[in-house]
Amino acid sequence: MGYMDVRVDGEPLSLDSTESNPIPADLSNLTAYKSSSYAIRYFCSTCSAHMFFRTNETSGDPHWAVLPGVLEKVDGIVSIDHHIFLGDTLDGGLADHYQRTGDKRISRHKTWDKDPANAGVGELPVGWRDPSAKTTSNASPETLPYYCHCKSVQFHLTRATKPSDDPRVYWLVPGEEPTDPIRFITAHCLCNSCRLTGGGLIQSWTMVPPENVIDPTTNAPVQLADPAKRLRGLKQYNSSPGKHREFCGTCGATVFWWKDKDESDDSPVPMDVSVGLVDQAAAGGARAESWLAWYDQLIHKEFALSQETVKALEQGLADTLKEPRDDDDA
Repeated sequence: MGYMDVRVDGEPLSLDSTESNPIPADLSNLTAYKSSSYAIRYFCSTCSAHMFFRTNETSGDPHWAVLPGVLEKVDGIVSIDHHIFLGDTLDGGLADHYQRTGDKRISRHKTWDKDPANAGVGELPVGWRDPSAKTTSNASPETLPYYCHCKSVQFHLTRATKPSDDPRVYWLVPGEEPTDPIRFITAHCLCNSCRLTGGGLIQSWTMVPPENVIDPTTNAPVQLADPAKRLRGLKQYNSSPGKHREFCGTCGATVFWWKDKDESDDSPVPMDVSVGLVDQAAAGGARAESWLAWYDQLIHKEFALSQETVKALEQGLADTLKEPRDDDDA
């Protein structure tokens, strides 16, 4: 859900490089995806880890950035200074959950102005919502579209129609009133596998019953185990035995995590759906709070590369989720 990049001087170099003999890195195992007229993103063709981001902002040499999730260390080296393009999220997105680093407030920008003289211009407060998020919807309230940047991978969620009597099905969260829609539990994961297959420090997942993840070409639940029926555009990487990660082979977007069913265990098995693919206009914002119930605890924080990120998220979640938000006053 959050994309961080760290600017570096010059181009990526080989491990064999020395100060006197810089050797350009071999990027042949990476897929290059041109996400805009001036930006190219590089991700691992095998596991989908996003590694580099290159921009040609002006004439001359390109600017390079590295993704923090593929670094060996970030605390004390990488500092998160600002959130940009929050206007695209319609509700602030991850920035409401990631408000500070240590004692420093992270600035929040509706777009991005590279001119230091304009620092603070166009900043948005915590709790901001675009007025259109309250009134605009591009989809039925009973379905929620998801798609990657290039739209090679597309699917939608349907509502769960009733809460489960099975206490093991904790991912279905009923509303306070009987008429409130059931939401799907959603959390930020900080494990090494998510980090090293995505390139970010944070991976946000929603747990959804398989029957509620729909392939629009068949109008039936998405099939991932049957090679002949798999959702179009997906590539698969098995990060550990019986556990599968699905991503777009064109733009590298993280899509699903799922595991094989243990036939000796009758426990229900949900799918994990990447929050970053949600249609924010249809959902009323990138956090999709009318569909997703955000969990106030972090998943696998003991494996986090950055303890600064852990502290920031824990505080941000506590501040954001401590009381219901009044959208009319936001």
